[in-house]
Amino acid sequence: MFITVVPNPALDKTVVLPGFAPGKIHRANELITLAGGKGFNFARALRTLGENGLILGPAGGFAGQQLLALATREGLQVELQEVTAELRTCLTIVDPKDNYRLTEIYERGAPLTVEEWASLVHKVNSALPQAHFMAVCGSFPPGVPEDSLAMLLRAAQNNSVPVLLDAHGPQLTEALIYAPELLKINQFEAGELLGSKVSDPSQALEAAGELRQRGARAVVISLGKTGVVGCARDGQRFGWSAPTVPALCATGSGDSLLAGIAAGLLRGQELQEAARLGVAAGAANTLILGAGRLHLADVERLLPFVQALL
Repeated sequence: MFITVVPNPALDKTVVLPGFAPGKIHRANELITLAGGKGFNFARALRTLGENGLILGPAGGFAGQQLLALATREGLQVELQEVTAELRTCLTIVDPKDNYRLTEIYERGAPLTVEEWASLVHKVNSALPQAHFMAVCGSFPPGVPEDSLAMLLRAAQNNSVPVLLDAHGPQLTEALIYAPELLKINQFEAGELLGSKVSDPSQALEAAGELRQRGARAVVISLGKTGVVGCARDGQRFGWSAPTVPALCATGSGDSLLAGIAAGLLRGQELQEAARLGVAAGAANTLILGAGRLHLADVERLLPFVQALL
């Protein structure tokens, strides 16, 4: 079983508004509502790639009920920890008349109580003995302990469950000592964590090596349209270029990248080859509106165009 922990989920709404401009009345051509948060995006893409697991996270209120209904309708297996606060809503406005320019409005997550967080951690601990992998994706809501991420990684370590980690911020520094199997971050997050600029593949490779020294067993750093670079457990370095596609929206592409990597690893691939599948999945996500949505046929079609970057 594959567990995905989503500490700060959201109800994601994508609105298509041709000619969007502030201060005017607009009527949307299209509205897409999805169970959101990085972990849901990841799990959605992973299911398309043929792998399904259990999603764990907190949610409350009417929006939380809608999130559960939407996820269930997609065929995602979800076990939510009910909380008092209303689930947050995030809005993405897409303007097809302006080269699909995005305006993104992210509501901050409402605080969780210590008891609510402890109940979620209990659910995770209960599921870990049956798990082969665990993914921890996204930010943490206010109110949770400062070592919440480390708490999850420590629980996985105690159960000998490898962790795929997609997180950033202050909690990540401490959590790396619990040796996640894979850390996936983008170039800006890597630069923030290390206190240095990461703007090209060479700098990203150096950053990946340093992050391995800080505790991560393997690291993949995404470089947007350029592609990805990584450093495997044995120190082997690699890079893949992203194929050129007529992208509509890149939201969720990093989550789809991680989903492709996870799918490859679950199939027994080495990280380098799994990352190639991840790049194809990330590119396929840009062809469809909605984070983590992709067509398997697009992934298979794009895979041969993912070429070595280094």
